[in-house]
Amino acid sequence: MNQDASSRSMRFYNMLVHLTSPGHKVIEENVAVKNIWQKNSLVFLDLYFYRTKKSHIVDSVYLRDIADLTNEKVYTSAEDFIKDYCAYTAMVEEEEKKEDITQSFDFRHLEKIKDNLIILTFIAKCTADFNQVKLASIRKYINKKLPQTKALSEQYLNNYMEELKPTENNFFKAIESLKAQTPEEIENLITEALKISSADGALSYQERYYIAEIIQALREYGIEPDIEF
Repeated sequence: MNQDASSRSMRFYNMLVHLTSPGHKVIEENVAVKNIWQKNSLVFLDLYFYRTKKSHIVDSVYLRDIADLTNEKVYTSAEDFIKDYCAYTAMVEEEEKKEDITQSFDFRHLEKIKDNLIILTFIAKCTADFNQVKLASIRKYINKKLPQTKALSEQYLNNYMEELKPTENNFFKAIESLKAQTPEEIENLITEALKISSADGALSYQERYYIAEIIQALREYGIEPDIEF
């Protein structure tokens, strides 16, 4: 539990609490839970009281029970609520971290493998059957080549591939760039192209044709891929 938590989910803004006052009187208040933290063996809650329009720090020992009015969930002990609060806010913070990574990772980071992605995407799209299975296969290839992309959402990578829209001319230009790669890298790319093309259970004539074009072009460059095709 962190007193300096960077964010708080608005899930806990409409709570009904029963508190024990110093005179042992139970009072009912409608509050928003702003934060929870631990100090030594004590757990404190920062509550905003709608009735008085003020915030107060409350020791959890004075909390009898609490109801989440928005989600219609009742907690009969402070421990259960605190556990749920911390688990939920930790999840929210993790999602925010992923969003921060996505915002700082733009498409320029994919430039180093752009030619390979042009080849793979063109082959996958050449039959006008660019389905989710092929899309997922290319995402796996991106994650394998650039492990840092594993933190990115599927939609982010899908958007990149949608924007790519390689033409046949782009495809053949990308093949020329393969000369700068090692035979092992090229063999891996062709293997991936075969894998992506057959991901939907079939390897079409068009897909076979363009993969054969890659192999033939490389042979003209003096590169003989060790691929059974």
